Parts: sequence; C-alpha cells; structure tokens
Amino acid sequence: MNNHTINLGGLAILIADSNSYLRRITHGMLRGFGANKLFEVEHYLGVVQVLTGQKIDVMLCDTRLPPEGGLSLTRTIRRTLGNENRTMPILMMTTDSREATIKMARDAGVNMVIAKPMSPKALYDRLAWIAFTPRNFVDTETYFGPDRRFKIEGYPGVAGETRQFRSPKKSARLSRRTTSTAFLAPPVADKDKADDKKNRCRSAHFLRRYPVSENGAATRRRSP
Repeated sequence: MNNHTINLGGLAILIADSNSYLRRITHGMLRGFGANKLFEVEHYLGVVQVLTGQKIDVMLCDTRLPPEGGLSLTRTIRRTLGNENRTMPILMMTTDSREATIKMARDAGVNMVIAKPMSPKALYDRLAWIAFTPRNFVDTETYFGPDRRFKIEGYPGVAGETRQFRSPKKSARLSRRTTSTAFLAPPVADKDKADDKKNRCRSAHFLRRYPVSENGAATRRRSP
C-alpha cells in the first residue's frame, strides 16, 4: 500500500447485498480496516430505510440487489432532490466485469465498480481512492453523478499520509458539485484483480484472521 493509510473510524458504511455470506465477508474486511459503524441490508427497501434515517458516508451495493437491482437504486438516489445522501460514494459490487456492465454502472452514477469476490487489498485500495482523490459531481438535465471524464495516473495520495474521510461539500457553481469523498472507477478490469479462485482463497484467509463474532465485531487471531 506504499504506506498509505485511511481512517474509517466513525464512518457510516452501508453494505447492500442479498447474499448473507458475502455480506459477512465484506463486514469482516471493513472491521479489519477499523470501521465501527456498519449497516447491512439485503434488499432495495432496506437501503431506502437506512438512507431515510441518517447520513451514510459510503455504500457498497450489489448489482443484483433485489428486486430492481443496484443500478436502478443508484439512479434513484442520484436523481432525488433534497436527498442528503445524493452525493455519497457508491461502490458497485458485481460478478459481471464486462466493459458494457461497467459503462452502465458509470452512466447510472456509480463511483466505482468492484469485481466479486473481493480481496481485502482490492477493497482497501478503492476506499483509499475516496479519501485521497476528490471528484467533481456533474448536474445536467439527463445526468447527476461523478464526472465521467477522468484519468487514473497511479495510486493517489502522499506516502506516509493518513487521510480522514470528509463530508461532501458543494462548490460555488450550481451546475457542478464537489465532494471530497467522490471518486470514479476505471472502465477497464483492475490489473491487480486475481481470478475468482484466488480471490476466494484470499477472502477465506481474511476470515480466518478476522473472524466475525455474533455481535458483528471482528477480532484478529494471534499467530501461535
């Protein structure tokens, strides 16, 4: 990670996935990264209920979230005026990493697409993009979301720097909104993404190191 660290303590992070096992894995990873305010839902209505109740800093959502899917949910969130979570970063989790799928997610207003199953490193790196790479939000008649024009030129941030997440801020221009936690995904496969078999092994290894207890906490096992 080149000495880059992020502070997830106190952040409200929402995990929306109908698969309870994958929610548990994601929950354990985030706990291992220091997150201590996590919400889990298994369907579209659960997301709406959580977002109605409070401000969420980051949402991880599955593309197949029932009943209407994660992309439909993203469009609803982005297009709802007066919604305090309208500019929250949305990471779309999917087993379909084809370019067409990534483009649809981008055009729906998703910040980044993450291939499932996720490795701890892949998830951490994308969360680091939130902290170290601020993005502009574009507001037009047909689209509201992160600026889809971007270039990734290596890992963001400064070596040795620790970055605290910040709340979204609006810029002076009404046609554009700037949020320090918004970021975009490259419309190509992650060069560091391993195949599904290897990622499953990484996820299983992470759970052995950070098992999730019944109360949702993750504890690191000591080496013998």
